[in-house]
Amino acid sequence: MSRGLLQKFYYEGLHHPNCHPTEHTSMEDVMIAECFRDVFGIGLIDTRDGQGRERFHPFSPADHYEWRPSNSNSEGDWYAEYNEEWGIKLKEQCCAPDSVSFHYIDQPALMRHIHALVQLC
Repeated sequence: MSRGLLQKFYYEGLHHPNCHPTEHTSMEDVMIAECFRDVFGIGLIDTRDGQGRERFHPFSPADHYEWRPSNSNSEGDWYAEYNEEWGIKLKEQCCAPDSVSFHYIDQPALMRHIHALVQLC
């Protein structure tokens, strides 16, 4: 996000009703994206690599590698539902080699290890 867009969001979007200023959710990234689309006309782009592997990840690397769809047609599985349109790559194909972010990296040693793998190899 550019500095200009951040300023525009702060002055024009932060309290705009279509940006849901009073809603509390754990999906703040989705809410911001909807705000940018609905209020500013800024659409989303596909950030996956040429092989369809994700670059931005809602789980840790191990969780993405080990993720499996549930046996109950994925009903209630927000991750499967969110990715229904394009599918989820499994195991070695789960993550692009040039991944940008992973959530839930709460161990400093793991962060250093991921940084070394991505930046130093």
